[in-house]
Amino acid sequence: MATARWSIDKWQDLFRAIFRAEHVAFFPHKVFRWDPQGIYLDCFYPFKCDHLLGGEGILGKSVREVLPKNVSYAVQKALRQTLRHGLPQEVQCVLPAGKRFAVASIRLFPYDSEVLGFVTDHDLSGKPVFHVSPDHPSLGFLKNVAEIPQ
Repeated sequence: MATARWSIDKWQDLFRAIFRAEHVAFFPHKVFRWDPQGIYLDCFYPFKCDHLLGGEGILGKSVREVLPKNVSYAVQKALRQTLRHGLPQEVQCVLPAGKRFAVASIRLFPYDSEVLGFVTDHDLSGKPVFHVSPDHPSLGFLKNVAEIPQ
């Protein structure tokens, strides 16, 4: 099982394989990599955004240490199901966001012996918390990818 953090290039390669810039409305706000025990191994933020639970400070901690009890139970269960069946799962949970609350939509996908969690935060009305346009500078890696000479 790999536990080292991925390089920015590896995360960007993954995003290039999945998304194009015009898919920005479907971009996750953050991506986490968990081991089978629910330990945060890595994270990637495609663009600068606020973090409800600490950003990179959660790496090395378990889902149970980071998330509220009822939420951690649901996420841990989805992690186990994702690994056991090799099928994506989705969890939606309400998390405190300062004086307000946000709904975190977490789509979990098996990846080797680990799980990738694509997270999109919404307000209680269902609107994404972060609005990014296809020309956002953080997403430049999706455009004008130089082809390797042959």
